Amino acid sequence: MELNVNFADKKIIAGLIALICVIAIVFYLPSIVSMSEPEACFVGGVCQHEERVGLLTLMIPVFILIGIAIGALVFLFMTQRLESKTQDVEKLTRALIQFLNKDEKKIVEKIIEENGKIYQSELSRIEGIGKLKSHRIIRKLEDRRVIEIERHGKTNIIKLKKEIKDALLN
Repeated sequence: MELNVNFADKKIIAGLIALICVIAIVFYLPSIVSMSEPEACFVGGVCQHEERVGLLTLMIPVFILIGIAIGALVFLFMTQRLESKTQDVEKLTRALIQFLNKDEKKIVEKIIEENGKIYQSELSRIEGIGKLKSHRIIRKLEDRRVIEIERHGKTNIIKLKKEIKDALLN
C-alpha cells in the first residue's frame, strides 16, 4: 500500500501563475497611475478628477491579477501542509503495519484496498488464509481496536475503526 500524492507539478504551475501576475502588476500599474495624474481640474473641457475616477475601471485587471496571485500563493502554502499531513499518514500507516504479523498485514491491506470496509467472507479468500484463520485474525484485530465488526444478515462487514480509517484513507 502506497499513498502517492505529488504536488510538485501543481506547485510549479501555481508559482508561475503568481510570478506572472506580479510581473503584470509591476508593468501595468505604474503606467496607469502616471496616465491618470491630473495637472488641472479642467483641461480641454474635461474634468481631470472624473478621469481619475475612471482609473478604477482601469484598475479592475490589477485587482484580478492580485487576487489570482494571492490564490496561487495560498495554494502553494496549503499544498505544503497537505504534503506534511500525507507524510504523517504514511508514517502512521507504516507504524501500524509494523505491529501486525504477516497474516494480519494481509487482512488490513485488503480492508484498506476496499476503502476500509469489506465482507468477512472476502477476507477468507485471501491466499493462505482460510475461514478459521481469518476469523481468529479478525478477533485479534478487533481486540486491538484496529477494526470493528458489523453484523449484516448472515455475514459480517469488517470495517477499520473510524480514527484509523480517517488517518489512512483521507
